Amino acid sequence: MKYFTTTIFFLFALTVAASAQMRVGYMDPQVVLDNLPEKEAIERQLNRYLDSREAEFEEKAIEFQNMLARFQQEAPNLSEEESRRRQQELQVRDNELEEFQMRVQQELEQRQAELLGPVLQEMNVIIESLSVEMNLDYVLNAATSEGEMFLLFISDDGKEKLNLTDKVIERMLQ
Repeated sequence: MKYFTTTIFFLFALTVAASAQMRVGYMDPQVVLDNLPEKEAIERQLNRYLDSREAEFEEKAIEFQNMLARFQQEAPNLSEEESRRRQQELQVRDNELEEFQMRVQQELEQRQAELLGPVLQEMNVIIESLSVEMNLDYVLNAATSEGEMFLLFISDDGKEKLNLTDKVIERMLQ
């Protein structure tokens, strides 16, 4: 019986010690990014890139629309074979436009990752440093990628002590 009581007491002590030692912080990376001067420069670079690609897309789209208008105008006078050939050509051009849009979207995402990569890497280093300083076991993202809050509840004391967002912003602006 004494062995059983000692074991229970020991397990209880371990559980209390483990739960007392686990500390969790949280932050909102989007708020950090929104407060960085680099964000505006990155957005300008991405917008310039997007503007140049949009101009190219508009040129291709106008060319496609002109081809389509010519085809519709000439269709009654075309042979069946010529009509089929031109329809296929229009379909190919339409597919090319869709592929161009997808390629531009992928390139934009890649450029964004390239430009944001160093900023995010610096943010991660700062989060890790703050975690060590604050003796945190985990740091959670305060919101999901869709902007929904991830944390359902946090005490007022926790909001004050465990929110790393302002501390990360402060260090990144140094």
